Amino acid sequence: MPRPPASIAVVPAHDKEESHELFASISAWLDDNDIELITEEQLNSGATPDALIALGGDGLLMRMGRANPGVPILGINFGTVGFLALAERSQWRAVLSALANGDFKYQDGPTLHVSIDRAGTQLSTGTAINDVVIRSGLRMIDTELYIDRRYVNTYPGDGMIVATPQGSTAYCMAAGGPILIAGVHGFALTPLSPHSPIRSTFVVPEESVIELVVANERVASLILDGEELSTIQQGDIVRVARDDHPFRMIHLHDTNFYEAFRTKFNYLIRPDARPSLGTYRQLS
Repeated sequence: MPRPPASIAVVPAHDKEESHELFASISAWLDDNDIELITEEQLNSGATPDALIALGGDGLLMRMGRANPGVPILGINFGTVGFLALAERSQWRAVLSALANGDFKYQDGPTLHVSIDRAGTQLSTGTAINDVVIRSGLRMIDTELYIDRRYVNTYPGDGMIVATPQGSTAYCMAAGGPILIAGVHGFALTPLSPHSPIRSTFVVPEESVIELVVANERVASLILDGEELSTIQQGDIVRVARDDHPFRMIHLHDTNFYEAFRTKFNYLIRPDARPSLGTYRQLS
């Protein structure tokens, strides 16, 4: 079991007043239990906590994960879906008690390193926790896909998504791509609205190097975790590979991915179904 954290950073969402109210309650709880509180200002000044709690939605969780690579992170949901932020605000005392008692585990997910090559010159780089997206504007683009320097196909359409397992339930799923369960060591490559009856998604090993090229004279956007990094021109090579820093999430032992998936996405094929073997069984 992991060692209980001696210091915890707590970051409330700037635009959610109720998250600041919970921040005050958590601060008092940590003080009563002799756990050091690290504020966002201290984080920005270089402090390294043993754990980080984000009080917001998935956007805040990913922003904190990118800014503090390697720091174990847990989200308390103040957003709408909040699939990465699995804990709800009503559970905050139970969450803190579990951390203080060491009753949790770490789950490492891969992240994506992205670079842009324009005529042999590297323009910009970035990292993504959920996904890397090339997306057209109002007009269709031709996206060439290469895996490990081998040409795969050209996809006329709205672009392409490269998703990690934790990002597979976001834009990837909405575009008809697969859901990769944590522990699947691969990335999902999903074309966006391809102008073709062939819409197959590839799932490639984490070690793969993925290259995307806009082949026609159209401008596209390069988007990392929902935020635009750069504009892509014809001939630019967008290179995507596994980053060196994993996204380390804190999971409580009663966290249930499948229940969260059914309820948060309302993925109930038969809402009144009662599983004959129960919702959870101990593995022998």
